[in-house]
Amino acid sequence: MEDTERRSAFVGALTTEHYVLQSAAGTAITEGGARATAFILTVSSSMVAIGFTVGNSWVFWPFVSAVLPLLFGLGLITTVRLVETGAQSLMYQRAIVRIRRFYRQLDQENAEYFGQYSRHPDPADATEALAMLAVRRKPELFSIATTTGLITAGIGAIGTALVVIRVAGTDALLLAYCTGGAALVALLTVFFWFERRQYRDALRDA
Repeated sequence: MEDTERRSAFVGALTTEHYVLQSAAGTAITEGGARATAFILTVSSSMVAIGFTVGNSWVFWPFVSAVLPLLFGLGLITTVRLVETGAQSLMYQRAIVRIRRFYRQLDQENAEYFGQYSRHPDPADATEALAMLAVRRKPELFSIATTTGLITAGIGAIGTALVVIRVAGTDALLLAYCTGGAALVALLTVFFWFERRQYRDALRDA
C-alpha cells in the first residue's frame, strides 16, 4: 500500500510539473510574440516618420541619426530576449515530452490515445519534431528571433550605408552599398552564431 501511495503521489507531482511547464512555455511564447509585435510596430512607424523627412536634408539627417541607432538598439535587445525565450520554450517542451512518455507507459493498452510525439525514444527528436516539422534539425532558423534579427541587421546595414554617404557624399553610392552589404553579412553571421549557441546550450542542459 505504501508503494501505491508513493506512486500515486509521484504521478500527482508529475501532473503538477506538467502543468507548470506548459504554463511556462505558454508565457514564453506570449512574451516573444508581444516583444516582436512591439518592435515591428515601432520600426514601421519610424519608417513612415522618416519618409516625411526625406525631402528636407536639414531635418532628414538629424532625425535619421537619432532614430536609427535607437531602432538598432531596440532590435538588439528584442532579438536577444527572443532567442532566450525561444530556447526556454524548447527546454520546456522537451521536459513535457519526457512526462508524456511516462504517462504513455502507465497503461500500454491505451497508449494509442497519446500523441505521436510521446512515442519518440529520444526526447530531443520529439521536441524538434514538435517545434518545427519542416526543419527538425534547425528549428532556430525559423524562430521569431530570426525575424527581428533580420530586421535589426537590415537597420544596421542601412545606417552604415547612410554614414558612408554622409561622409563621402552621394558620389560614393557604390561604396555605401558595398559597406552596407558587408555590415549586413557581418551582423547576420554574429546573430546566427549567437542563436545557434544559445539553442545548443539550452538543449544540452534540458
